Amino acid sequence: MAARVTQRVAVDEVADLVTRAPRAAIAFAGADGPQILPVALRVDGETMSVGVDRGAVPEGGLPPQITLVSDDGRFWFELRAVVWRGVAASAPEAAGTTDEERLTWYRFEPRRVAAWDYSRLHEVHDEEPG
Repeated sequence: MAARVTQRVAVDEVADLVTRAPRAAIAFAGADGPQILPVALRVDGETMSVGVDRGAVPEGGLPPQITLVSDDGRFWFELRAVVWRGVAASAPEAAGTTDEERLTWYRFEPRRVAAWDYSRLHEVHDEEPG
């Protein structure tokens, strides 16, 4: 069996990044190339929503395919994150408090997820093809 070192962890090991994201951003393919926007992340049970500053939303809204990142850490050994790839759809009903009125809200449906935590580097053993 071959061994390798990884920073990958289960999402539940960094669950606070889902419920109380210190930083969150989305990335998507824009008309002029890759775009990255900071977002407000809200999770209510199984429902995920992202709020984007109204002035930053591209004309025509977000494309349906986006990547959402919630991360934390200042130094490499503190870095941890959850990255989802999925589909965004307009969700004006997701707007909440007065502070959130400056945001355009989208419902986010994750299709794939990965998580990592560099403070938990660990060895995993892969089975060699045989």
